[in-house]
Amino acid sequence: METYSASNFKRHCNALRKEHAAIATIHNTYGYPPFWSRGNHFEAMAKTIIEQQVSLASANSCVARLREHIPVFTAPDWLKLSDDVVRACGITKQKTHYLRLLAEREIEEPNFFSSLERLSNEAAKEKLMALKGIGHWSANIFLLDALNRVDVYPDFDVALINSVAREAFEGEKINNDQTREYIAQFAPRRSIACLYFYHAYIVRKNISFIP
Repeated sequence: METYSASNFKRHCNALRKEHAAIATIHNTYGYPPFWSRGNHFEAMAKTIIEQQVSLASANSCVARLREHIPVFTAPDWLKLSDDVVRACGITKQKTHYLRLLAEREIEEPNFFSSLERLSNEAAKEKLMALKGIGHWSANIFLLDALNRVDVYPDFDVALINSVAREAFEGEKINNDQTREYIAQFAPRRSIACLYFYHAYIVRKNISFIP
């Protein structure tokens, strides 16, 4: 379960762009991706759930409003919030339920997140996806930007698919299967490749991503 870190991130980037002209082209245009790392904890997973099927701008707004009530997201503090307060911060009823279940799970199993570090990518995904409200996208995103696994492809990520379409397919419309197949060439550093495409997308769209 190789991971990337602040100390080795550029080494992975350099190796990838030397091996693949497509990544070198993105690097020459946009530079290194930022080192994004949320950390392996309740707050990181809570943010990922909030980001499901909404824009980053919308998710950032919800998180900012929630921080007025709990500056740091922890399971015990989250459970003190009423559903009405969470909903007033822009969180859907369904996501409010998922977030409460997540907080309850960490209270029941305090080492839930730390236990993921010892698991393979697939085993970690299975443990995450056993929680209601966490599907393939959320689990893979958590592996990528919280556990910082080096070789992950986050299925069904619209921003990633759109960025690959623009940077590698001259803007032609492509689907998740085509994107996954394209990203496969970058194994065993698929995560690093995805970060390059995310970086290109965020720079072009002038979007603020808050880890």
